Amino acid sequence: MFKDTILLLSLLVSVLFANGSQASSVYWEAQTGALMGVGHVSLGVGISERHFVSVGVGYVPKLSSHAEMSLYSFKYRYQNPASWNFELPNGAKFSVLPFNIGFTYLLGYDDALYFDLPDQYPSEYYAPTGKRIVFNYQPIVRLNTNLELYVDFSILDVGLIGYVREPDFFYENYDFLGLSGITTWGAGMRYQF
Repeated sequence: MFKDTILLLSLLVSVLFANGSQASSVYWEAQTGALMGVGHVSLGVGISERHFVSVGVGYVPKLSSHAEMSLYSFKYRYQNPASWNFELPNGAKFSVLPFNIGFTYLLGYDDALYFDLPDQYPSEYYAPTGKRIVFNYQPIVRLNTNLELYVDFSILDVGLIGYVREPDFFYENYDFLGLSGITTWGAGMRYQF
C-alpha cells in the first residue's frame, strides 16, 4: 500500500522535474464518478503537446453495499489534436476536442480490498482487488486557454475481460452492443496554470 503511493508520487515528481521547461502545462483537475469516487482531485503535467499524466486522490463514502474507501490514481491521457471550434451569438468562443483516450492505474483502500493474494489462492490466480486499470474515453470542451470541462467514460479492466470472454451475455442483457453493462461515466473540470 505505502509502496504504491510512493511510486505514484515519485512518477509525477520525476515527470515534473525531468521535463522542466519542456512541460507544456501544469494543471489540476476535479472529477466525480467514472470509478474515481464521489470526489477526486489530481495534479498533472503535460509531458508534450498531446501526452498528459497526473496523480490524484479520491474518496468514496460508506454505503450499505460497501465500506468507506480512499482512492489513489496515476492517469495517462492522449489528447488528439482534432478540435471543432464554435462561436456563440454573444461572441463567446469554445472548442470541442472529441477524441481523447487514456488509462488510469487505480489503487483502492478499504478493509475488503487487498494488494497481495490471500494464502489460500495460487500465485497469479487473479489480480488483487485493490489494484485496477481503468480505460478512459474523454471528450473535452475547452472554454478558454485555462479551463476545460469533460465527460469521462470508463471501463474497468475486469469488465473488459468479462465482455471479451462472454460477449453474448452483454449483447443480450445490455444496450449499445452490451457496452452499457461495463461502462460508467463521470464529469470533471481541468484548470491549467
